[in-house]
Amino acid sequence: MDSWYLLFCKSGQEARAQVNLQNQGIESFFAQLKVEKIIRGRRTLKESALFPNYLFVKLNPHTGNFAAVKNTRGVSGFVSYGASYQLVPEQLINELKNVEQTQHNGNLPQSGDLVYLNNGSFKDVQAIYKEPDGDMRSILLVNMLNKQVEMSVENKDIEC
Repeated sequence: MDSWYLLFCKSGQEARAQVNLQNQGIESFFAQLKVEKIIRGRRTLKESALFPNYLFVKLNPHTGNFAAVKNTRGVSGFVSYGASYQLVPEQLINELKNVEQTQHNGNLPQSGDLVYLNNGSFKDVQAIYKEPDGDMRSILLVNMLNKQVEMSVENKDIEC
């Protein structure tokens, strides 16, 4: 029966290692999350490694070609404790795959979240995030004179 093992990859080469392993017919898994971030005032969706520099590989402990895996481009080697390679439970891999499939926005506020403004006259003012207003702005509900007022502000002026 095949088991999952933990590999250590060269810096930033997890995807390269995964492609090279797949070309050899070896099943591998690189855990990534799609994270929405505000970069230079724009909303962007980026894939980010859940475990930077690590990759999971599935091999038969008796007939698997461990030497070929260790010599794959992008791979530094197996994570080991003493003479044995680190095993990873199948249940953990399945849970990580489920999280990867169901995850959504990461760092941006959701509708109803409490945020703070960090610009000029509205420094440290509390607001409620309502919705995006294009790529560079968002609509917030700000309490002014005991009344909630909609206000469109630049994304860079919002702190979660």
